[in-house]
Amino acid sequence: MSACGRLARTLVALWALAVIAAACASNTERGGGASSRPESLSVTDIQTTQESTVATIHIVIAGQTISAHLYDNPTARELAQRLPMTLTFRDFNRLEKIASLPEPLTTQGVPAGDDPEVADIGYYGPTQDLVLYYGDVGYWNGIVRVGQFDSNQLTLVQNQPDGFHVTIEND
Repeated sequence: MSACGRLARTLVALWALAVIAAACASNTERGGGASSRPESLSVTDIQTTQESTVATIHIVIAGQTISAHLYDNPTARELAQRLPMTLTFRDFNRLEKIASLPEPLTTQGVPAGDDPEVADIGYYGPTQDLVLYYGDVGYWNGIVRVGQFDSNQLTLVQNQPDGFHVTIEND
């Protein structure tokens, strides 16, 4: 192979590496909220965590009761042990309602992050927030999916003003 051919192959390889590096470096941080983007993903970070149900719960909003269940993971089990509780929620980014918990929940034994779905109940460890998702937020480090509420009640959750009270109790 000629020197020119080797140079061309080397340049193509360097270009491919530059494209990959640029793609990896383009992650942006979501500041000041209930989640943050991952710096890098591993296979264990992106696995789906549809656990079996550990508890059936009720979420009471504006006098209406929503059926929900908690998944069988360490964070959800600890949340279930703390019920009943009443929290004050507010909107975040028109995608989720968040409320600060008085004490953190464990995040040991769960993935470093997750991609919650609409109608999921989540816990965001860095700010100790319990989250009711009514929109798609994508993957964020620090999110633990702890359960799911009745998706027929999305409008009830979404339409609540900041400062609404929610009571969460065991079945």
